[in-house]
Amino acid sequence: MPWPLWALLTLLLAALAWRARAGRRRAGTALRRAQDELARRQLEHQAALDRAQAGAEAADLAKTRFLAAASHDLRQPAHALGLYLATLRAGELAPEQAELAGRMAAALGALQAMFAALLDVSRIDAGSLSPQWTLVPLAPLLRRLADEQAGMAEARGLRLSLHLSDEEATSVTDPLLLERVLRNLLANAVQHTATGGVLLACRRRGVADAARWRIEVWDSGCGIAPADQERVFQEFQQLGPAAGGLGLGLPIARRLAQLLQLKLTLHSRPGRGSVFFIDGLAPAGAAPLRAAAAREGLRRLAGARVAVLDDNEDVRRATRGLLQRWECAVQDAADADALLAEGATRPQALVADLQLAGGRNGITEAQRLFAAWGGAVPLLLVSGDSAAAVPAGLDAAILAKPASPARLRAWLEQVLAAPEVSGP
Repeated sequence: MPWPLWALLTLLLAALAWRARAGRRRAGTALRRAQDELARRQLEHQAALDRAQAGAEAADLAKTRFLAAASHDLRQPAHALGLYLATLRAGELAPEQAELAGRMAAALGALQAMFAALLDVSRIDAGSLSPQWTLVPLAPLLRRLADEQAGMAEARGLRLSLHLSDEEATSVTDPLLLERVLRNLLANAVQHTATGGVLLACRRRGVADAARWRIEVWDSGCGIAPADQERVFQEFQQLGPAAGGLGLGLPIARRLAQLLQLKLTLHSRPGRGSVFFIDGLAPAGAAPLRAAAAREGLRRLAGARVAVLDDNEDVRRATRGLLQRWECAVQDAADADALLAEGATRPQALVADLQLAGGRNGITEAQRLFAAWGGAVPLLLVSGDSAAAVPAGLDAAILAKPASPARLRAWLEQVLAAPEVSGP
């Protein structure tokens, strides 16, 4: 081949190589630009996600703070109304008045249940509920819940039975959260059973180290079809005609059970009733407080000396009126200074609102009173915060508002049954 042709071919190949290299450079540049653009968009997307998450967390925090504040303020009138109503019903009423009072009590109970359910869902969502583990005698807890629901069951023509395989059954759990789980299950069973009855039972399952307590709630209601058995645990779901609730009882029960590291399951057959099982409560040996102490040897309240601390005058007046109906000798004031200024002597029990005006709280006010009286007395803290817990090292009980008069009386009977502790 003549050299001019070789030269031309060489130049052509060199040009093609140069164009290929330029193309690769352009492709590389375009790829880097695309990668940079993708990285920029990823950063922008991540920043947007971070902002959204921060906004959601801020909203959750704001919701939690709102609920903590609103819970106390909104529960106060309902708490006072319940106490006033209990005082009214304790007196002599004409049949028509008694019927109206009963209807008012039912309406107030429904309102309180809905309010508590909404707050429970919000607190679980916000992660502001955490178990307070302690040794719990199960028999007194189950007996109290059965007694609490017996009136509603009787009004519907149902039998409510309690079976305890061991009066000494105990476990380490959170008594308040476990009580809420069981109350929701019992209320659901009573509400959806037309004839027959409801059974609350506690049995031992397994042997030796594998033994666990199983709590069961049986009913003879219409039963639940297999396709609907998971749906009943979804929020705001109700099967059949609405019964006045929000469809939150069973979802809250399951979520609280999970919080307690327990398993809540449902077995049901249409037309044959339902049974809810709670599994996972490990036995904890003999309880320091025997179950019999919860129901035997309880003193009457007549003449019992009770002090009340609450900065809300309506609540204080209602509490005083109810205690006086029970024939207690009552001393009450808005704070410790006012109570001592009235010459209050050391009572047998102190009922104090946990959240008081001016940044004060029932715990510090109670401690001031104990110092003035020369010794502590049984303390019941009443709180509008359903997640409030007794601080470590403080010997006290806590009762969420709106407080049930029956539970207030049960606490008084229990502490007054114990030997009174003298001062130093």
